[in-house]
Amino acid sequence: MNVSYAPARVRLLRNERPWLEHLALYRDLFSDPAVAGVLWPGRLGGARSETQIADILDADVRHWEARGYGPWVFFERATGMFVGRGGLRHSTIAGTECIEVLYALRPDAWGHGYATEIALLAVGEGRRLGLAEVHGLVSPSNFASRRVLEKAGIRFEATVERGGLPHLLGRVRPMV
Repeated sequence: MNVSYAPARVRLLRNERPWLEHLALYRDLFSDPAVAGVLWPGRLGGARSETQIADILDADVRHWEARGYGPWVFFERATGMFVGRGGLRHSTIAGTECIEVLYALRPDAWGHGYATEIALLAVGEGRRLGLAEVHGLVSPSNFASRRVLEKAGIRFEATVERGGLPHLLGRVRPMV
């Protein structure tokens, strides 16, 4: 399902639901040291193993099957190049069940506005689904990602611990 809920601007990316056939793309993304350094710094373990990567993809596929939404895989419209993964995911943050906006991009796709497009698309999908709110989580030192979530309308309200590290927690509420 190709969803188009980004604001009225030219969309640079094409999104699709993940399938097991996307394993090589997930492997390239989540085994990359630069990506892993942002997503799982220090004691969180860095680049993911083959088994962990397969588990991430399997969880994304199962999320779609169970909930009818979830993270998408994204490709440049102009070239077809794989850019990354992002969207909405049911999550537990600081002991609270919520829907999280998430994204991870290949390093060569950083700085092109793709993360902002993905985050805006995810928030738009949350509105389409009638969700009361969506959450964003970011390391306090990741200024680029923080700005992406702010552009998507997420306002940071608290500092919480995730994986033993502090993160800023924000939300878009209400989603009307």
